[in-house]
Amino acid sequence: MSAGALAGSLLQAVLVAALGWIVVDVAVARLFPNARLGNVERGLLSIVGFVAFAVLLMVINIVTGGLVFGVAGIVPVAGAALLVLGYFRRAWPRGIRWKVVLPFVIAVSSIYIAPVIVAGSGVRTGDSAWHLGWTQQLLHGEPVPTGPAPTYDRNAYPWGFHAVLATMVRLVPGSDPVVAHDALGYLLVFLIPLGAAALARLASSLAGWPAAVAVSLIGGFGWIAAHHPSFITSPGDARFGADLVVASPNSVYELLPPAFPRELGLVLLVGAALLIAIAVSDPRRIARVCAGVVVGLVGLVSVPMLVSAMLWTITASFLAGRGRRLLTACSIIGVALVVFALWAGPVVASYLRYGGFVNITPQLGMEWSLPTAVASWGLLVPLAVAGAVLVVRNKMRSIGAFALASAALLGVSLAREAFGWQLAGNATLLHQGRAWPPFHLVGAALAGIAAAAIWAARPRLRRMLAAVGAVVMIVGAASPVYASVALTRILQRHAAGFVYARDDLGPGSFVRRVAAQLDPSEIARVQGDDSLGFFLFEFSGCRLASYDDPRLQGNDLRIRDRDLAAAWNAKIADGGFSADALIVPAGTPVDARWRDHAYIATGTFEGREWTAYIPPVIHVLKGQ
Repeated sequence: MSAGALAGSLLQAVLVAALGWIVVDVAVARLFPNARLGNVERGLLSIVGFVAFAVLLMVINIVTGGLVFGVAGIVPVAGAALLVLGYFRRAWPRGIRWKVVLPFVIAVSSIYIAPVIVAGSGVRTGDSAWHLGWTQQLLHGEPVPTGPAPTYDRNAYPWGFHAVLATMVRLVPGSDPVVAHDALGYLLVFLIPLGAAALARLASSLAGWPAAVAVSLIGGFGWIAAHHPSFITSPGDARFGADLVVASPNSVYELLPPAFPRELGLVLLVGAALLIAIAVSDPRRIARVCAGVVVGLVGLVSVPMLVSAMLWTITASFLAGRGRRLLTACSIIGVALVVFALWAGPVVASYLRYGGFVNITPQLGMEWSLPTAVASWGLLVPLAVAGAVLVVRNKMRSIGAFALASAALLGVSLAREAFGWQLAGNATLLHQGRAWPPFHLVGAALAGIAAAAIWAARPRLRRMLAAVGAVVMIVGAASPVYASVALTRILQRHAAGFVYARDDLGPGSFVRRVAAQLDPSEIARVQGDDSLGFFLFEFSGCRLASYDDPRLQGNDLRIRDRDLAAAWNAKIADGGFSADALIVPAGTPVDARWRDHAYIATGTFEGREWTAYIPPVIHVLKGQ
């Protein structure tokens, strides 16, 4: 990774934490002056504060027709105003135990962040490619991201994640969505352990640290069978059960790059849980409204995590006083649906107008049998079981309610897989890959509760318990270390889709130079390599005149609405779309109207020479 990219990503991460902390400091002081929220809870809620800031900017961006993210100076001014407010409020963390925090930071950074820094980027093709292009469309002045299909696309993916990335890019001039993607990954490495700690602290103030360690450092036993560093980037090729594989039921491996909306939604889910717990005990309306807003924010980032948030709300509402249970659940869910409707309202309207949804998932991800999945947790299993017993025995109601909801959701996802439910073409909504992360997070919190109880009950044996804990951590961390070493090698080879640090995609490359001349208002046609065309979408947000996904029969740009997908297919069959820019292999004969264009770029992509013909009007408007 270049020094500039590393500095940009670290600065983005710091600004996200700082701005989010200030938002939370102001909100807690005004709305919950008596709430006992320590640094753990406030640190976790800081990402909620930043997402709320980004969503507010996104709403203004929609209202103003793309002005907020399309004009470079607006977001930095808003961020600077928040920083000034935080300075005068003296809103910064106090009382941090650095002697404990620093070793943990070094350990998880070495495992999960170092591979990205060494290799150059942790962004991967697949879903991340779409997120990059959608974010570029916001940065080029689009009100909402709509995708690479000309005319027909109405994006049915929540824009919360893209609003966050766009805000991060605008906060640090000269950065881009790839840098922001890596920065968000750095943050999630610490936010997910904070989430486990915050859940565990609902039951015991001593349970935070062991829960954080459990969720970030306790893997399975795949390393025993592997005998050498191994990490499988395709679950279908798994060789060690569900261990040492991406998208494992053990979410340790989801701390490895890249960052996805699911992981950000998981952290927001815990933020919602904290406010739901407050709303259950606080009869004021404002407590329910705040909880509902955060539940809604979860949905704007990840719809599957919203399902978990709704279930957590329902089960926790039973803990409210008599006469308040239905009111608590309905109030929180009602407010959440209003917030969620910022994105879902237009999507529902398109659903009704354009004939419903079509299935755009080429293949569902790997789903594991329950014994195989649980086995991937390794030493976490007995600790989580012990914690569950303590929760039931001691009536630790909040964490118990969340655990029950996650177990129920996992049961439904197992049933969906067993009975083949398609859910109107959206079977991914209840895919096991969406149910295991919150269940694993709760399991880590339960493990922290068990470890805290053992520590508190045996004060005379604390030296021995500390030694046993160290052994558990060393054995548990062996698998993440193996995975980290293997993934570093994969990243350095630019294998398995980790291609964004290649020279072909770096600053000054042919792809970047051509993308700099395009924006979402233009349609590009690439002859001879559809992957090159999609990279242009990723780095500019432009539309594609044609595209072929070998995994799909038609609707190759994954248009969700049935009628619009059919119209796109018909247009392609009729010869496709007229292009504003043409990219062809060098030496390819072209019409005079292309040769006479004022801007012609030449360069190399994947060992082939290419020529790009850019319309004069685009060239002039770009200031060339």
